Amino acid sequence: MNKITRLMTVCAALLLIVPAASADWADNFDSYALGSGLHGQGGWEGWEGDPAWDAIVTDVQAYTAPHSLACIPTTDIVQGFAETSGEWIMTGYMYIPTGSTGEQYFIMLNSYWPNTNDWSIQVLFDSDAGTVTDTMASAITTIIYDTWVQVRVEINLDVNVYDFFYNEVFLASFAWQTTGVNEIAALDIFSNGGSTIYWDDFTLVSGGALQQTTWGHIKTLMQ
Repeated sequence: MNKITRLMTVCAALLLIVPAASADWADNFDSYALGSGLHGQGGWEGWEGDPAWDAIVTDVQAYTAPHSLACIPTTDIVQGFAETSGEWIMTGYMYIPTGSTGEQYFIMLNSYWPNTNDWSIQVLFDSDAGTVTDTMASAITTIIYDTWVQVRVEINLDVNVYDFFYNEVFLASFAWQTTGVNEIAALDIFSNGGSTIYWDDFTLVSGGALQQTTWGHIKTLMQ
């Protein structure tokens, strides 16, 4: 096998294995029964363990078929984590129908019940005003309706900072925490009585996991 053939083989192998190695958590809701509540499934729970704050598995909309999360007016659903260092990327996709009303939130916490609850990022989707607001950084943009939109947070726990992106456009940068700890403790999808919207395809990925896939690393493998 010559070097060019070996290089192509190595590159192909890396492309196959890297995405799986880098994804620490993902949920697309497709494995849950249609119409079921998320509380108690896949690590999800209502706020502070209360099933009254449940979300519903639906097929009304889906970024990747067949299912997504329906965030109904009483939803306050949480997924817990325990990341204490490094760089991380949280990604999800949301769908807000035209005619939606009220307030919906995307929230991440650095400390969560049964410890003290401490918010790191809180993004308000206000359908009455038609705006998206990073309330920590006081940054604002316009809601995009009737299509799936990516929501992404790039977090560096080592330097205590996050960058927030809406529809793949940078909106805000701010300290990950000012009164808590440099940890990723929870994702919280919350409705403040707003009408139903949809979430799908959440992932939390280590931002440093792809750094080994460089030409320098490939050359080392070829030696």
